Amino acid sequence: MPPRHQHMSKSQPQIAGIGNPLVDVLASVGPDAPGKHGLTVGEMHLVDAATAKALYADIGPGIQQSGGSVANTIAHVGDMGLKGTFLGKVAGDDLGGVFRRDMAALGIDVPVPDQADGTATGHCVVMVTPDGERTMSTYLGACECLAPDDLPETLPSETAILLVEGYHFDTPHGAANVARAVELARGVGARIALTPSDAACVDRQRAAMLALIEGECDILIGNELELAALSGAQDPMSALHWALDHVRTVALTRSENGALLADGGPVVEVAAQPVPKVVDTTGAGDAFAAGFLSALALGKDVAEAGRAGASLAARVIGHFGAREAGTAA
Repeated sequence: MPPRHQHMSKSQPQIAGIGNPLVDVLASVGPDAPGKHGLTVGEMHLVDAATAKALYADIGPGIQQSGGSVANTIAHVGDMGLKGTFLGKVAGDDLGGVFRRDMAALGIDVPVPDQADGTATGHCVVMVTPDGERTMSTYLGACECLAPDDLPETLPSETAILLVEGYHFDTPHGAANVARAVELARGVGARIALTPSDAACVDRQRAAMLALIEGECDILIGNELELAALSGAQDPMSALHWALDHVRTVALTRSENGALLADGGPVVEVAAQPVPKVVDTTGAGDAFAAGFLSALALGKDVAEAGRAGASLAARVIGHFGAREAGTAA
């Protein structure tokens, strides 16, 4: 191996993530479409295979692109030139192929075997209403089959941070998978970060998330609704201080109001970056997490990390879908 590569691999930190790999099918719909299906605008709903099929049929062909919250974050990390590892399960079907190809193109390793019992790759029908809100209906499929034995024996030694997705606690072996991934991360000296995913998920999985926050978690990244749901706090500052009682580093994101950040020192406020036109808010939080964690892994301070997160989030809000480009189905 040429010395310069050796030098590069030593100096370049990596980010790992565990979560639910999904393929998103995005479509622009009228303001009333989510309500017609009994869905709450802006929320993520877990649906069965039959409902997913009916929704898919109703919205017609959309843009298909790899998704899943933490998978998006790790993809953006790859986009920024850092390598990463994603721990999640897809099937050996067409959608699974889309997911693996997208990750491989970004230099992201997915060291988990395909699900081979006929369970489909998880997918998410995303309805984007004219206000830029996204209403998601997720069929977890193969995501639910991930078990601790599927995880690799080690993570790359360059792994600096493991990001845990709150949504993954919704799967049957979620808590055990997270515990094993945390063990692998600790084995290479990585810090542990959690993103609670959404407020409804916090309500479903509060006990598991609190156990992680009160235990191994070093970094918490969430929006004000998620942190309020976790802490019971009434205002963003109280939620932030609650979080700081348990973890060293907190990023509380507030959409157009920017973010509040702390890393053991005083609270720093970072403004949102102006976006010429809000096209679609899908994946803005995932992108913020990618910028924030990559900067922390590279040794930047929390204010710089917050600005990196805000800058990546602004880029994503200005285009359709959670990633740069997708292919029409």
